[in-house]
Amino acid sequence: MPIINYTDRQGVRGRSLTGCIYLALLFGGISMILPFMIMMTGAVSNSYDYERRSPVPRYLWSREDRLMSTLCTFFPPAHRGSLRQMASYFDEVPADWTLWSAMGDDPTATDAWAAGQLARLDDPAQRAQIEARARDYADFAATWDLREAILAYDSRFVAPFLRARHGSLDALNEAWQMAVEDFSLVQASEWSGEPIDQPGYVPFDDVRYRDLLAFREAYRDNRYTRFLRGPGVYAGYLRPATIAYLWEEYAAAELGLEPAAARALPCPVPISAPAEQRAVWQRFVETRLPMRHVEIAVTPARQAAYLAFVQARFPSLDYLNDVMGGQDPAWQRLAGWDEIQLTSRVPDGPISRVWMDFLQAAVPSTDWTLRPTIPELAFQRHALAAHGDLAGVNAAFGLDLATIEQLRVPFGDALLLTFAAREGGFVRDRLTGNYATVLDYLVHRGRALRNTLILVALAILISLTVNPLAGYALSRFRLRAGEQVIIFCLATMAFPAAVAAIPGFLLLRDLGLLNTFAALVLPGAANGMTIFLLKGFFDSLPAELYEAASIDGAPEWVVFWRISLPLVKPILALGALNAFLAAYNGWEWAIIVCQDRAMWTISVWTYQLSQTLGGTPWLIMAAFIVNSLPVLIVFLACQKIILRGIILPQMK
Repeated sequence: MPIINYTDRQGVRGRSLTGCIYLALLFGGISMILPFMIMMTGAVSNSYDYERRSPVPRYLWSREDRLMSTLCTFFPPAHRGSLRQMASYFDEVPADWTLWSAMGDDPTATDAWAAGQLARLDDPAQRAQIEARARDYADFAATWDLREAILAYDSRFVAPFLRARHGSLDALNEAWQMAVEDFSLVQASEWSGEPIDQPGYVPFDDVRYRDLLAFREAYRDNRYTRFLRGPGVYAGYLRPATIAYLWEEYAAAELGLEPAAARALPCPVPISAPAEQRAVWQRFVETRLPMRHVEIAVTPARQAAYLAFVQARFPSLDYLNDVMGGQDPAWQRLAGWDEIQLTSRVPDGPISRVWMDFLQAAVPSTDWTLRPTIPELAFQRHALAAHGDLAGVNAAFGLDLATIEQLRVPFGDALLLTFAAREGGFVRDRLTGNYATVLDYLVHRGRALRNTLILVALAILISLTVNPLAGYALSRFRLRAGEQVIIFCLATMAFPAAVAAIPGFLLLRDLGLLNTFAALVLPGAANGMTIFLLKGFFDSLPAELYEAASIDGAPEWVVFWRISLPLVKPILALGALNAFLAAYNGWEWAIIVCQDRAMWTISVWTYQLSQTLGGTPWLIMAAFIVNSLPVLIVFLACQKIILRGIILPQMK
């Protein structure tokens, strides 16, 4: 029976009331859909745009926003000095751009800057020059030393890489000398925070570092970024570890220059440069330049001075061996002082610290020679070899350099062209990458999928067995204490889940059912509300049906199975849906009664993921969406049956 009859609906009052009802429904629908859209947008965001809380990703229609979100993946906030390096590769980067999240909150400024960068590609003359620089960069970067590179890797690929490289978690723990329970828990902080710009840094050649080099090689081959394969791609997520940004910041502070003027300075500064520039550069080399980039000439006098320096620091050879062996298990103990040799370049291992201290104390910086491990120096030589001389470089690159030392590594130009050629690939990676990571995480959680399927099947089966039998018995046989039984079943629902968990856990422990499916299923087998609803449905069935069945000689189980159950399908569907939701989403109870990880279900592992990857909320949003898809599918499957139970009685 309608709330408003047909006659009343024709009047102004009835139409107004109907309109208000529709408006309320519309508002309620929006209030439900909008948060879900924000969550879906968050699942395809990154550090740049996640904090916007937008219902639709802006980069889908804004090319400028697309460029900025792509740059965020090449210069991620978790990596050391990423935005400082970006400012060295691109012109006119605002000085107040220090946080990607803050940049994303100011789309007007970021759009203006990105539009200026993209406009360079629209000019045919500029584009040809950019392509020339990008081609030279691609040739140069293809063979660059992995030890002097920076990898802007995505942390979601660390676990798959280590799993493929080491095969098993036990092998990884043994190799890395640690104890983690899952590949996703590996925190290789030195990979993103490698202090490659520090003067005294020399990489320690251990298993972790060799794994990092292999990871860089995999990125160079675009193993994890397949959309960057093929023509038109000049830059990848692996780039040379340039020092220009360090020099520009130092020179700007020492000489009082604007960032644009500092970018025009030569790097390295040649001997022919003005005395003031040369003096500042010399101080930079002594205090800021990573010393693995310098070498010296070894003479007998320096060898003797080095030996005296080492003997002054270490009173005895045994003490030296103990100190070095404590820092490096692979250290070969020295048998005599004559085995200590001064090398022209920084040696490997902990003795490198002694070598660098000796250079700073006993060798004038004017005697230091820069090695071609400096990317700027190496690229300048590469450009001269490709184009002959400075004039040829200027003509090919469209530059007006006074000296070849003013030439920078054109990673920014190569990245800009790569973005233009693979915009669709970057967008697809954003739309699918987080979901792929979540699915990879869940698939490799042992028996999580199998456990979930078994648990859900058992929960639905038991719910559709116990509850209908109880409801039918209370309705059909008219027990004297039937009402009290119903009240008792409903009363159990008044206790908070946390309170009921304590006696439930103790009972299951005493029965020896912990870490079993019985512990997950039995406590919720009988649901008081479902029994109450089923009893009401059975009570509403006409008594003539049961009388006719009795006259025909049908046994009680036939009356129950063939007559009663088909007429209460809507409430059975509702009970099955509730049982599915309770079993599928019951991660709290599962953690309490199943400490064994082999028994954990998808919901438990999703919770574990949210705790492990709390620093990447976009992955957590993707995990929540993936986790909710089975719920949506089951609800849609049950919805038709539930609605049929609501509509058909009204039609009668």
